[in-house]
Amino acid sequence: LSVCEPWPLAVQLDYEKEVTGMFMSGHPLDNYKFEMRHYNITPLADYVEFKAAVNTHANPAKSFRLAGLVVDAQHRLTKKGKNFAVLSLEDYSGKAEFMLWSEDYVKYTNYLEKGLIVMIEGAFRQRYDGQSYDFSLNKLHLLDTVKSTLTKQVIIDVEPQFINEEMVKFIDANVKANPGKTSIKFNVIDSRNKFKVGMYSLEKSVTMNDDLAFYLNENKDIEVSVVTV
Repeated sequence: LSVCEPWPLAVQLDYEKEVTGMFMSGHPLDNYKFEMRHYNITPLADYVEFKAAVNTHANPAKSFRLAGLVVDAQHRLTKKGKNFAVLSLEDYSGKAEFMLWSEDYVKYTNYLEKGLIVMIEGAFRQRYDGQSYDFSLNKLHLLDTVKSTLTKQVIIDVEPQFINEEMVKFIDANVKANPGKTSIKFNVIDSRNKFKVGMYSLEKSVTMNDDLAFYLNENKDIEVSVVTV
């Protein structure tokens, strides 16, 4: 065998799925741990469970953010000859199907491709009969774009002993390299004495990016929360 560079994870997983029918080295969503943790994304299994009993819920008109790998996208025609699609997504918890009708079909047809990783935003709305609810799609976009478009503020909770030169230099350099509209707030917390000091970035803001997300996600000495638009 010739010496060559290892495949990127996404390519390796594609071949594993093709040969064995399953992902063996991980899951395509492994590259989106920050998004799955911090952007109010509901597991598909929980969504499916809610959908099955939507008519019995006290609050049936619930909004959802859902994300997953496109495992199937079927283009079909209604009896009247209009296009619609059945989009199948998979995440760590399971699978779910979504219908795209008329304007949604035209608007989001470029996302109906196996292998893409997308986010769906929508809510259950009452049907014309007033007796039941259907899921209505509000927006469909690539999960790759979520950090830069939906992040309003990043809040970092950290204790004083974990603030070091490496952290300061990294965040300073990242903010300078990725200017944007996302503000950063530091909460410096002294748990022993129950002190807390909040510090805001008033003059400089950042565009949420992969490097910053990876750093925050992997740093075990801080707690992170994200305020989304």
